[in-house]
Amino acid sequence: MKVMIIGIDGLDNELLIKFEKELPNFRKLREESPYTKLTSVFPPDSPTAWTSIYTGKTPAEHGIVYFKDPFSESRYGDYMSKDISGKTFWDVAGKKGKKTCVLFPHLGYPVWPVNGIMIGRTTEVDIKKFDIQTWPKEISTKYDLSGLKPMTSYPVNIGDIIDPTKEVILNEVELAVQICQDFNWDIYFFYSSSLDNIQHLFWMYNDKEDPFYVEGNPYEDVILDFYKFYDENVIGRFLELIDSDTVLIILSDHGHAMRPVKVVNINEILRKKGFLRTEGGKRSIKNSFIDKTKKSLLSIIDQHRSIGKMASTFLRIFPKGLSIYTKMTPINKESIAYLSDPSGGIKAYSYAGIKINKEIIDDSSYETQRDKIIKILLSIKDPENDDDLVEWAKRREELYNGKYINKYPDVVFKLKDGWGVGTEINEKIFSWSRSHKLHSGNHRGETPVLIVYNKKIKFDLKKNLELMDIYPLIFSFLEME
Repeated sequence: MKVMIIGIDGLDNELLIKFEKELPNFRKLREESPYTKLTSVFPPDSPTAWTSIYTGKTPAEHGIVYFKDPFSESRYGDYMSKDISGKTFWDVAGKKGKKTCVLFPHLGYPVWPVNGIMIGRTTEVDIKKFDIQTWPKEISTKYDLSGLKPMTSYPVNIGDIIDPTKEVILNEVELAVQICQDFNWDIYFFYSSSLDNIQHLFWMYNDKEDPFYVEGNPYEDVILDFYKFYDENVIGRFLELIDSDTVLIILSDHGHAMRPVKVVNINEILRKKGFLRTEGGKRSIKNSFIDKTKKSLLSIIDQHRSIGKMASTFLRIFPKGLSIYTKMTPINKESIAYLSDPSGGIKAYSYAGIKINKEIIDDSSYETQRDKIIKILLSIKDPENDDDLVEWAKRREELYNGKYINKYPDVVFKLKDGWGVGTEINEKIFSWSRSHKLHSGNHRGETPVLIVYNKKIKFDLKKNLELMDIYPLIFSFLEME
């Protein structure tokens, strides 16, 4: 058997069900695919998730995972610089003689030698200037590689991104189809990132539950339109190429949902419980001013996309900018514990962690402190109905094990749907996100997509799978150990 894998970043299983009447190709494949509930990794960020798909390893095993510590020197996008070459499913298959064709994989730049073809490109997060590379090099002279630059995440005029994004997708598919037909491959992987960006930007125009949704707005059907576009121009095109000796896998790294608007300020809870201290004296006055300035700046960026675009560009040119922003904090370094989240407090996520300061507590009290923090988190109640606000909280070792487990905060947790993690201190415990309009769509770990299709065989898969299970699944279809 040959294996063709179509990876669509952010493709959401619940939206496929919601839109299925208008998605004939997806509907056909879902009907003929075994039902499997796929779950993403924690956190369900694209670099972390795709690396788990590529390698079959948990984030604690492969190390591409990020939680911002306000006292660290972490830089914008630097956790994606870890080299995964030689460790992916296409590398392993290639070393065993399988011909591979890999197009635009996330984290696939710079390219590396493979047993076949690889085309990699930079992304907005990890570049100052767009670039595209091929292996072998002569591929770049044989095919037209123009028009393949992914669109920016922060367009000034949001509607201006729609048609250019579709053009990029069409260019990707046209090149992918040519190479698929020209090259004799055993394993073929095509990745598209555009849908994820569209859902981030247009979610509040589509979701009637979003407080900023306006009925009849001009972008109300943009997300549906892109699902239809992928159905016809991506899935439809590749369906025409496969035969009965090919297994088609369509998958995503995570699903999508509304980014939380309501937030619970975890650092304020930690302060009130005696785990977090703020700076005193002159530093307190200075940090209070800085903190208020940060809040005002974030609110301004949220309201004015042109300023958001400037901020995004600044971070790409000056990667230390995010570190400087997050380090401007009123938290005293002598605090026992404080919040650690994926964005440094810029965007509201439903998941985060608590970092324990091991420099000021002895080893004998470490587990006791973790127990206390978990108990505090699990005791937080929804102010509207008194329900539990935290879906789960646990030690990081209860989540995963691996050589990079220390990249996770000491305690990790997830809030229930509709709530996000806030970072404000000396403010109300429950408040509202200051940056919802920046990216109103949010990654959802519970609803990625897995479709497995063959014209002759209907496979029997486990009812519940994780992203790490994709790796051995691919090799089983290739009839390889």
